[in-house]
Amino acid sequence: MTSLYDRLGGDFLAAIITEFYDRAFKDPLIAHLFWGFDQKHLTEMQIQFASSMLGGPGPYRGKSLGQAHRQLKINQAHFGRRQVLMAEVLDEFQVDPDIKKQWLEREDRLKPLIVKGTPCNQ
Repeated sequence: MTSLYDRLGGDFLAAIITEFYDRAFKDPLIAHLFWGFDQKHLTEMQIQFASSMLGGPGPYRGKSLGQAHRQLKINQAHFGRRQVLMAEVLDEFQVDPDIKKQWLEREDRLKPLIVKGTPCNQ
């Protein structure tokens, strides 16, 4: 079975993530969450993470999601806005609807590790 990563291709995935972070760092609802962070570094780490999440080669070698997001005050609305931005980018890159659906579903399952006030973050 072909992975989502293989269906997308590494360069295409990297372009999607790069565009997503260009928007997230400027978005009026979530940009404040990125203040003080290096956009290039976060983009590189997210490319690695997304590649791994979508079945690509090589493991993700960054911090755990809980550890990486522990000090941030990410709430349900922030996470929702993040997903809206990602969906918009996936649409603009004309990602196959099935890949888009699976990608966003995989990210939604990570919400308990990222959003404050969920059992994993208390």
